[in-house]
Amino acid sequence: MTDTGATRDTARHDTDGPAEGRDPVPGAVDWLLGTVAAAVGLVLTAVGIGLYARVDRELIAEFVTAESTEPNGLTTAETITAGVPFVDWLSAGLAVTGVGLVVAALWFVRARRRTRHRVTNEGGTTATFWASAVYGAAVTAVVSFVPGAGVIGGGLAARLRESRSGARVGAAAGLVGWVLTVPLLASLAIGLLAGASAVDMLAGGVALAGITVGSELVALAFNVGAGALGGYVVDRFV
Repeated sequence: MTDTGATRDTARHDTDGPAEGRDPVPGAVDWLLGTVAAAVGLVLTAVGIGLYARVDRELIAEFVTAESTEPNGLTTAETITAGVPFVDWLSAGLAVTGVGLVVAALWFVRARRRTRHRVTNEGGTTATFWASAVYGAAVTAVVSFVPGAGVIGGGLAARLRESRSGARVGAAAGLVGWVLTVPLLASLAIGLLAGASAVDMLAGGVALAGITVGSELVALAFNVGAGALGGYVVDRFV
């Protein structure tokens, strides 16, 4: 007796990609995902520009005085002095992150249209490696309030891809979302260094920037690992 399940599984893993002509995600999803990402990017850009244009030394002084904020033992005057370059760099990071998200959204929609046209004319599959990773990253973001969201996103990416690269595409899904935050992470680190330097406390700024970057690298490792685990489980057992 033929084991049909084993036959299907063997056929699935005979190639590095899914079955010919397979189109698991409707084109409308690409437009929805691109539209949402672009909208978020525009909001971040507007917030960044607004912060840079409206938050000055006087406003920072007013806030610090009203809240009696003295972080890490800084005096009120030092907090204000350090806050000016920090807010400037934070504003720049938000704006650059927003623009990057808009550009990525436009590129994604255009690339997906080209892929679908190619598949229509030449055959193949629309479930490419990086498209599956992006879908997985989007799902991770949507269900981020659920424990193990990275595993879910990585598993979905592997399920869409249906190849021997389940762990790889799952890890890529964990990487995609993090990469988009790199400009903001860099601006935070530079802002901390600039603020600390402004009050002659560069060593403390280096420590804070190191903690910030280190925390984000740990988060990256966790996200990539969770995505890879989800992809492996789907690839191995589903």
